Amino acid sequence: MEFHHNICPRNCYDTCSIISTTHKGVLISVEGDPQHEYTSGKLCPKALDEVKKVYSSQRIRYPMRQRSRYSGFWERISWDEALTVIAKKILDLKDQYGTSLPLALNKYSGNFGILHNAMEGLFTGIGATTRAIGSPCWSAGVEAQTLDFGTFFCSDPLDMAKAKLIWLWGVNPAWTAVHQMPIIFDAINQGAKVICFDTHFSATAARSHHYIQVRPGTDGLLALGFSKVLLEENLIDSNLESYTFGHKEFIDYLETEISLDHCSEITGVPISTIRELAVEYSQIHPACIWAGFGLQRYTNGGQTLRAIDALGALAGHLGEQGGGVQYAQFETWRFSGALQNPSHPITQTNRLVNINRFSEEVLSYTDPPVKMLWISGRNPLSQDGNLHQWKKLIHQLDLIVVSDLFHSKSSEAADLFLPITTHYEHWDLNAGYWHYWVGVNEPAISPVGECRSDLQIAWDVSSYLNKLIPGSCTFPTSGNEKETLLRELGPQMLEILSLKTPADILKGPVRAKFSRTAWQNRVFRTPSGRYEFFSAQAAKAQLPPLPVFIPPLNPSSDTPLRLLTPHHYSTINSQVYSLEAPMTDFILHLSPKLAQRCNLGAGDRAQVWNELGVLDVIIQPEFGIPTDVVIIFQGGSRTNSPLNRLVGTPLTDMGQLNLGAPGFALNETFVNLRKL
Repeated sequence: MEFHHNICPRNCYDTCSIISTTHKGVLISVEGDPQHEYTSGKLCPKALDEVKKVYSSQRIRYPMRQRSRYSGFWERISWDEALTVIAKKILDLKDQYGTSLPLALNKYSGNFGILHNAMEGLFTGIGATTRAIGSPCWSAGVEAQTLDFGTFFCSDPLDMAKAKLIWLWGVNPAWTAVHQMPIIFDAINQGAKVICFDTHFSATAARSHHYIQVRPGTDGLLALGFSKVLLEENLIDSNLESYTFGHKEFIDYLETEISLDHCSEITGVPISTIRELAVEYSQIHPACIWAGFGLQRYTNGGQTLRAIDALGALAGHLGEQGGGVQYAQFETWRFSGALQNPSHPITQTNRLVNINRFSEEVLSYTDPPVKMLWISGRNPLSQDGNLHQWKKLIHQLDLIVVSDLFHSKSSEAADLFLPITTHYEHWDLNAGYWHYWVGVNEPAISPVGECRSDLQIAWDVSSYLNKLIPGSCTFPTSGNEKETLLRELGPQMLEILSLKTPADILKGPVRAKFSRTAWQNRVFRTPSGRYEFFSAQAAKAQLPPLPVFIPPLNPSSDTPLRLLTPHHYSTINSQVYSLEAPMTDFILHLSPKLAQRCNLGAGDRAQVWNELGVLDVIIQPEFGIPTDVVIIFQGGSRTNSPLNRLVGTPLTDMGQLNLGAPGFALNETFVNLRKL
């Protein structure tokens, strides 16, 4: 038996540290790494299915070419054939258009390992290209907290165990951050009270002391209502003036613009409850708010998080052990960036496209048009909105390359499929965006079949380009994965991790040497050095300088139901576990009253529809869901009908300043319902 250190690279709060066991070169089991302080030797169900995933009969092991798009007729080809097709197409496009802008990359978080940035490095080495920027995930919240604090940074999640009051606001850790639940239970065992705010009764709500149902998209107004109570009851932090900027302007806004009657009417939360919760929040110290990503997936999402931040500041909870407002952090991601920035003579700048409106924006470019697309770490035809525009884009493209583990909705439209390695088959470097741990992922087994890592594929493409035309790509043509990852640990990361040399990271996962409590000294990274209720940066970007309530989108008479698509405990976006799960229709969760109104019962087949498409569903009435909301969990079906056929491309109010583009207001999707 041999044991190896691995790290789960998925887009997840937990970023679990794993010990994998092999026997004679075969992966036989995985378990949690007890050295890791946060994940503490435990894994979630997604990771426990890893052995089946690695050796699944559905996994693609060899390069494949599809005879015609959507035909499903795939034939095995050699790596030499695949790389030759790719290299020739890149060079032909550069020759035809005099630029490499017709080449586009659409990549995100299918694997969050740092070495997967090789794809960006390859495209930079080729020249100016068309790139997807931004994030479908957390853009509005990132920008909101950056405006307020100067950067987005959260306390060590273990710090939450010190809280006496925990508000879980728009987050469902019982399903999506399972390692945080024991910490919350530790706090409960020490006398803490837990209150869950959500649009529907979740698994986390069932484990909380109280559940507060909030109408979708109105959480910001509820936070402002709480702040209004603090003002009326003279419960504002007496030290506010010493560490904040613009508090007088914010107080004026609360006095003149916020009405508790209006707040209660819009949010659905009784005034008596608003008052009781606000007073309790101001009087119990420490008190922690965990604001989830779902909160900011509305057209007013950034303002919502700014209002919640302001509430935390007004009550004096910022910087206290166990308290504050927690969202996420990126401080443990300060890698050197050497991999994705090879030297290249700059003659033209990249053409940047919002990842959330990729197809629309790419189609708007005609001089030159995009003619080749590489999809890596993503499944846009299962996740993006506006599939009609995607169909137009696919028709325009000469070559579509997908690099992945399994066939997907996106590979159905591809010309070439490049099989990639799992994290058990290559070196990598991973950091969390919730906890403070960073560690190396080491290969446990040789690549299955002819699978190659993204880094190896990038080296190979560069090699073939330079064989055909020397100097056509400045990205390296070969290298060593282990040495490449160590180069990502520059002086800043070594200091953050208290390491003397990059090789020290090979001994095991390391916790960044940050204080366990964010903003403990109440010195912030804003222009004023204070927490900013009033943000001049926001005003300059033509955003409201104060946290204000802007209503979410409203449904129409034709589509009166808001469709919410939260994460399921067994999926991450379009990644479904277990892969051997049977094919099923989507389950539509709705209130019994709505089901009765539509003459629907449990198990009935129905359709949800809007102007973009129609989706067959199976009805499951559940208490705790508003009558104007229906819920389908992401990835909960493996039918041929993708859930995103109902989704357009509404954008959040923020994201441009920090991530280059606004986020995806996924929760602003409206549908109607009919019985089959």
